[in-house]
Amino acid sequence: MFQILIVDDHEHLVESLARSLPWDELGIEQVHKAYSGSEALNLLDTYPIQIVITDIRMPGMSGLELIERIRQKHKRIKSILLSGYAEFEYAKQAIQSHTVDYILKPAEDEEIIASLRKATEAICKEWEEVSSHQRTLYTLRENVPKLKDNLLNELLRGRSLPKVVLAQQLESFEIPFSADDEVTMMLVRLDESFFAYSRHDFYLLEYAIGNMAEEIFGDEYELWTCRDANDYLVFLIKERAVLSTDLYSGENSLLHRPLKLEREASELQNCVRSFLQGSISVLISSKGSFPREIPMLYQSSLRLIRQRFGGTDEFLISADSFSNSQTIDSSTGLYDSPTLVQLLEAGRYDAIDDKLHTVFESIGRSNRQTYQEHIMEVCFAVASALIYISHKNSKQLEAVIGEDFSVLLQAIPFRNVGQLQMWVSRVLGKVKADMNSEQGETAAYLIRRAQEYVEDHLSEDTSLQAVADFVHLHPVYLSRVYKSETGEGLSGYILRLKMEKAEKLLLESSKKIHEIAEQLGYENPPYFIKVFKKYFGWTPKEFRDQNAH
Repeated sequence: MFQILIVDDHEHLVESLARSLPWDELGIEQVHKAYSGSEALNLLDTYPIQIVITDIRMPGMSGLELIERIRQKHKRIKSILLSGYAEFEYAKQAIQSHTVDYILKPAEDEEIIASLRKATEAICKEWEEVSSHQRTLYTLRENVPKLKDNLLNELLRGRSLPKVVLAQQLESFEIPFSADDEVTMMLVRLDESFFAYSRHDFYLLEYAIGNMAEEIFGDEYELWTCRDANDYLVFLIKERAVLSTDLYSGENSLLHRPLKLEREASELQNCVRSFLQGSISVLISSKGSFPREIPMLYQSSLRLIRQRFGGTDEFLISADSFSNSQTIDSSTGLYDSPTLVQLLEAGRYDAIDDKLHTVFESIGRSNRQTYQEHIMEVCFAVASALIYISHKNSKQLEAVIGEDFSVLLQAIPFRNVGQLQMWVSRVLGKVKADMNSEQGETAAYLIRRAQEYVEDHLSEDTSLQAVADFVHLHPVYLSRVYKSETGEGLSGYILRLKMEKAEKLLLESSKKIHEIAEQLGYENPPYFIKVFKKYFGWTPKEFRDQNAH
C-alpha cells in the first residue's frame, strides 16, 4: 500500500482532490495534505510517502523547487506536477526534475488516475528489482556475507576479540566499522504473516528485506547485517563519515538523526508490506560504542521486545522510550535452537506447543528404564526456561505461577506424562497471560503519557509530531497504538478535548471568542470558529447565545 502527499497553497483544491479520487482502488492507504513547500518537507521527514502531487506556482517555495529538494533527499519518491500554466519551460524543467507526469489544470479525474497508476507501477518495478529472486540468490551464494554474518553474531554473543584481530577481519570483509564507533542497533522481526513460507523462501525474504534496508538507509548510513539465533535480522547502523548539510533546513543533519532513523524504519515496514505482502516489527536501540557495548545493546533490545511487546505484530519502537528497564541475569537454555527460551523470547507459544507435543509423544514411546528420567528432564527444562524468562522480566517465577511452583520442590514432581502435560499447560498459560498483561500495561502507559501531554499543552503545539516527540515514539506507530487501544484516533481525542474545553469556557466565562481560541492553541480565530461550528453545528457566538441564562 502507498502513501501520497498533495501540495497546493489553495486549501479547497487540496481538499477536493483528496475527496474525489478512488484511493483504495489505486492501492493508496493514506493521503497527506500540505499547503506550502516547507510544510510538505516536514511531512516527508515524518511519513513514508512514496508519491507527491504538487502545484507549480506557490508562495515562497515553488513546486519545481520542492521537487528538486525531494529528488536530492528522497530519491525514490515519485512526483507529479499539477498546474494551470502551460509554458514549455515548466514542462522542460519538470522532465529534468525526473517527474512522473506533468498535468494541466483543470484536469479530469481519469487523467490524474492514469498518472498515479504510472507512478505506482514505477515504484513496484523498482522494488521488484531490489527484492528479485535473481538478486537475492546471487547474494546468497556469496561467501563473504556469510562470514560477515558469523562475525557479527559472535560480537552479539559477547565474544571478545583482540583489537588487532578484529581490525584485520573488518578490513578483510570490507566492513566499514572500527573500534569506538558510535553505533545504533536495529532489530527486525518477520511477523506471523511470513511463517507459512518454507525455510528456503524465508531466507530469501530476509535477503530481500536486507536489500530494501540498504536502499532506504544506504545514502546516509553504513549497515552491517546478520540473522541471529532468534531469526531476527540485526542491523548495526553507523552514520557515514561525511556529514552533509540538511537539505531542508540548512542545519547539521545530526540534529534530526533519531527521528530520521524511525522515519526510514517506517518506510522499510511500508515497503515490506507493499511489495513482500507481509509485516515486520522493528526496534531501534539506544546508541553505544562498537564493539564493547554491542552485547549490551543486543540483550537489552531482546529483553524489551520480549517483555513489552511479545507477539504484537508490526510495532516500531525506540529503546529510548524505556531507558529505565531493569533485568535480572539468568542462565541460558538447555536445547539446540530453537530452544524453549528462544521461543519464549519471541512470544511464539504455538511453536512451543508444537515442540512440547512432539516431546510428550517421544516420552510415551520411551522404555520403562528411561521413562521417569525423561519426565524429569522435560520438567526441569521447562522450569529452567520459565525461570530464565521470568528473571529477564524482573519477576520471580513463583510470583507468576503461584501454587504450581511448589511442584518443583518435590523429589519426584510427576509420576506420568499426563500429569506433566497438565502442569506444563497451566504454567505456560499463566506466563503468557502475565506477559500479555505487561504488553497491555505498556500500551496503557504510552497512551496515558500522550493524553497527559495534550491536557497540559492544550494552548501550545498539540500536533501528532509534538505528542510523538514527547513520548519518544514515531508518530505513525503512536497513532496506530492509540487507535488500536482506545478505538479513537489521537487527532479525534485532541479535537474532542479542545471542543469540550471551548464549550466550558463559553458557558462559564466571559472571555471573548478570540481569547478562547488562543487559549486552545488556535492562532487563527476564524479557523477556530469554523472548527467549532463543524463540531457542534453552531458558531461559538450562537452556542453562547443559545445557552445564555
